[in-house]
Amino acid sequence: MENATTDDQENSSVVQDPPKEAMITIQRPLYTQEAFDKEFNYTEPERGHFVVEKLKSLRKKHCSDGFCSRDRCRSCLGRLFPFIISMANYQFPVWLFNDLIAGLTVAIMHLPHGMAYGLLAGLPSINGLYVSFFPSVIYFFFGSSKHISLGTMAVVSLMVGQVVNREAINNYIPPASNTENSTGNWSIGSITGTSAMGVCDGDTNTDPDCVLFKVGVATSLAMFTGLWQLFLGIFGLGFMVVYLSDALISGFMLGAALYVVTSQIKEVFGIHVTSSKIGNPFKLIKFMIEILKGMPDANIVSIIMSILCMITLILVKECINARYRKKLKVPVPIELIVVILSTVITYLTKIDERYGVVVVGNIPTGIPSPQTPELGEQNSGQLIIDAFSIAIVAFTISISLAKMLAKKQNYTVDGNQELISYGICNVFNSFFQGFTCCAALSRSMMQEVTGGKTQVAGLISSTFVLIVILVMAPLFKTTPRCVLSSIIIVALKGMFLQVLELKRLCRVSKFDAAIWLVTFLSVVLLGMDLGLLVGVVFSFLTIILRTQWPKASVYGHIACTDFYRDPKYYRKVEELPSGVKIFHYESVLYYANAQHFMDSMFRLTGVDPLAIKAERSKKEAKKKKKFNTEKNIKAQVTDDDAEDQTTVPIALEMGDTTGDTYSGDADSPKSDLPVHHIILDCEAFTYIDALGAKVITQVVAEYGDVGISIFLANCKSSVLELLDKTGFFEKNSMSVVYLTVHDAVTAAQQKCN
Repeated sequence: MENATTDDQENSSVVQDPPKEAMITIQRPLYTQEAFDKEFNYTEPERGHFVVEKLKSLRKKHCSDGFCSRDRCRSCLGRLFPFIISMANYQFPVWLFNDLIAGLTVAIMHLPHGMAYGLLAGLPSINGLYVSFFPSVIYFFFGSSKHISLGTMAVVSLMVGQVVNREAINNYIPPASNTENSTGNWSIGSITGTSAMGVCDGDTNTDPDCVLFKVGVATSLAMFTGLWQLFLGIFGLGFMVVYLSDALISGFMLGAALYVVTSQIKEVFGIHVTSSKIGNPFKLIKFMIEILKGMPDANIVSIIMSILCMITLILVKECINARYRKKLKVPVPIELIVVILSTVITYLTKIDERYGVVVVGNIPTGIPSPQTPELGEQNSGQLIIDAFSIAIVAFTISISLAKMLAKKQNYTVDGNQELISYGICNVFNSFFQGFTCCAALSRSMMQEVTGGKTQVAGLISSTFVLIVILVMAPLFKTTPRCVLSSIIIVALKGMFLQVLELKRLCRVSKFDAAIWLVTFLSVVLLGMDLGLLVGVVFSFLTIILRTQWPKASVYGHIACTDFYRDPKYYRKVEELPSGVKIFHYESVLYYANAQHFMDSMFRLTGVDPLAIKAERSKKEAKKKKKFNTEKNIKAQVTDDDAEDQTTVPIALEMGDTTGDTYSGDADSPKSDLPVHHIILDCEAFTYIDALGAKVITQVVAEYGDVGISIFLANCKSSVLELLDKTGFFEKNSMSVVYLTVHDAVTAAQQKCN
């Protein structure tokens, strides 16, 4: 038994020993690119015009034999109306219960967000509730994400508010007579404030005509934003968002958060700041100066109420909802509770009348009848430009959330379909007094955390918001605006945490850290629109810089392998045999870095053909000068015997058998060079332009003049095609191009031997 046990242990130990590393042994001939293409029948694919090829691919993808099949039609309908697939796979009634809980939870968040962000956009609170209702309904039919919650969002609302206030200040013309204005079947409610009748200063205003004008600007802006998004989505331009890097978005969001907080400080302190005095650049600084000037008039009751609200919100969110998130099926709706309590307290104590606390004011009930946004000719051009930046920002935020939640729940979203759905939501929303919508992080995360399965949760939350709009809206008449501002400020916690991203970026990439910092400072100092533009331009500039001055190195060989690597990173890399160098350039080769490529190659290989040729020219000039001097001396000698004695040595010294003319150097110094072959590793050349091809041709010619052969290796088909078109192979044989670096090194060593 003991022997058997011992044998078993020995056998088990043998089985458990780790297997030896697998060895790869490959025997193949040395390949030039020409030989490889010939042996394996390389055929250049047919290429047509880009637009024609795109149309052919779409036809092949969607149609069969010129007619759309039933399966193709179902696929098209499924992409255009994702809810069809979602409803076909809906697991009733389990998912309905989950969507019901998630929808009611999100609806509770929609109410304070809609009212607060409506004011942030420079509009009545009811307009924010419209944005909380209509987009969610439309997105149910067209959206491909199952979890994002469309509606109001702080940054987008602030961008809309800046445009609305600017147009109200610059383009509002008071009517000749003060007549009652109505929109559809409801009159625009007044917003409590101190501005004079007929003056539209972009802040609070009691003039219904001013409010109507601002609503018109916001709806026109939403229309243009939706049209931009539809245009980009229909033509498949959703990829443009990739040019907004994570570092750029993070810096922009933090800068925008500062604007949001600054715009709400005046409500927290209960002071009035005239927007007509504030403009870009340095708007944030000017705004803070105006707030400091108004501090003597601060409302103590508003300050106390705001502080209490913020403390309550932070304590409940961090100490209850965050800490007991797994135990709580539904988080405590503290935002709605704060709004209801403050509204009831204000109504009972009349602090708005006794202490001057600014409240929301009259809120109309009912859904407005659809109206086409009034597009003023004098400012449509500027609104179109503003709408483009808002469209890009709103899409970037929304698609980022959609992809994040989709990855978490193991499904995919279609970027172009999302653009189309956002565009339809904004266009439809603009007919019902709404402004630009966007997905919000807090609501979207809440919809996912509370178990939402589909956008049925969005329909349920919209139904709840609709009930409030139709019946309960007037009950929030006495809601203090400082409470809504407190909710906005506390909700920006996630955006302020973006400052931690800078530390990570400094550790990962200095370029990304610079993009973050430049974008943030540009937004803070120059404004959101111009700051975003500066960030995008600087981001492109970093790409240019990285390709204009990329890394270059001379590779070495890893013994007993066909691997070649940079010795700076691998200590076991050995230097190649004398006379062979491998030059590796880590970038595309185009007009901007062509000179850098040439300079790097000359410097790192240790052989500058231009300098060698210049040095040889100087030596030749000196020898020629010496020859001419000796020749003149010889001409002055009249004695025939003396002439015979000096001619022979001169001729021998100068290498001239005749002694009458200078024929140059008979002995070439090429053999004295330390390098006889340079291998250009083209693996990183995913693209070269005409100038890049010209530089390669020039480098080969320059090295050839001093007796150094250049081999090309790892060339892609597109690179070889462009080299052929630019006449490279008219001056050089195809045999200088090798399949791999190892093939080129082996060929160079064979030719030397």
